Amino acid sequence: MYLIAGLQPPMDMRLFLHGFQDFFPSKAWQRTPVLYLPLVAFWRMTPMEWEELDQSLYTLHLPTPVTLRHTGFDVTLKRNRIILEATMEASVIDHLSVKIRNLAQRAGVSATRSLLPSGIPLADITDVDPSVCNLWLATHRHRFASTEEVCEFTVFKTGKNRENTFQEVMSDYQFADLFTPPSELL
Repeated sequence: MYLIAGLQPPMDMRLFLHGFQDFFPSKAWQRTPVLYLPLVAFWRMTPMEWEELDQSLYTLHLPTPVTLRHTGFDVTLKRNRIILEATMEASVIDHLSVKIRNLAQRAGVSATRSLLPSGIPLADITDVDPSVCNLWLATHRHRFASTEEVCEFTVFKTGKNRENTFQEVMSDYQFADLFTPPSELL
């Protein structure tokens, strides 16, 4: 099985992004069924390796939640697919992905790779006319979801290969407490 660790956006941000998916111009915009910001991809692993990784990931802790800030939309090329993404600026995101990858290596999962967590995939737009895509981007460039904090990440199972769009939630891992004290209390 192939696994991907990622941050699911909080409910308000998810509803905002699903709203865009509900109004894509045509069926050529193949919406992504699960919204998440990918952090680390794991190569094929056995159920025993998954159990070891699962136990290790429960130990991960960061002092603060991750702050997700929606910064717009972009089009990216991933292998042979063109994808529309909601771009994200996230505090400590690289630190979180490195910690996940290090825990995986300690658990015996040898082949992992960090993903460049630039955005949340919204749709596969490989067959969309570029002028239609440019018009959509120009129309929606000033719309942003509110900034949110995330204190857990999710591991998804992607099926027979990591490019599969079907994804099943394997487990959620809380890595920080949700309450962040104001700076004047520190």
